[in-house]
Amino acid sequence: MDYETEEQQLEAIKKWWKENSTMVVMGITIGVGSIFGWQFYQAESVKHAEHASVLYEQVLINSSDPSKLNDQLATVNQLEAEFDDTPYASLSALIVAKQQLAAGQIDKAQQQYRWVIENARQDELKYLAKIRLSRLLLAANELDKALALLNEDYPESFDAMVLELKGDVLSTQGNKADAKTAYNKAISLSKTPNRWLQLKIDDIGETSADSNLKTATEPSA
Repeated sequence: MDYETEEQQLEAIKKWWKENSTMVVMGITIGVGSIFGWQFYQAESVKHAEHASVLYEQVLINSSDPSKLNDQLATVNQLEAEFDDTPYASLSALIVAKQQLAAGQIDKAQQQYRWVIENARQDELKYLAKIRLSRLLLAANELDKALALLNEDYPESFDAMVLELKGDVLSTQGNKADAKTAYNKAISLSKTPNRWLQLKIDDIGETSADSNLKTATEPSA
């Protein structure tokens, strides 16, 4: 399934993990248990995942309260240090990064995104962190760094988001022709009309590439 926004992608990951986390943990337990002692490993693995889940729930509950940011960060630090093998650490890092952005802590939010990129065991979470970090780099006018992240490989479900953001970076660099190309590719992948994206294309107007194409396709006298 394709997703047109980061939030749709993240919510899908959260939903999948909520529905399948027990099965995943049990699968790991069964696969490795024969070597290390099935019963002991089973109990410890489940306990480990449950502890991480409780901490993650705390992050979720307090995520809408700005006054809880320091408490949130302490919990996320614990998840990153002790439970980096679970999705809960990366999901919590993405949540607290959003809170840090709201509090104007841009550098700290970048650190959270970089942690997810470097440590997440789930590729989808890494891709989300890369996109969000690219957006911060664009806002900080670190355009080459943002473009380098966006030029990495992404699965098809991320293409529309990546192309639109790449268009934003290229447009800011003054590369209007390539920006328009990226926007047009992004809009072609949209499942529903994207008025905002169309406005970006309209705002660029005709580029030299458009003029050259028009000249090349005009019938000769």
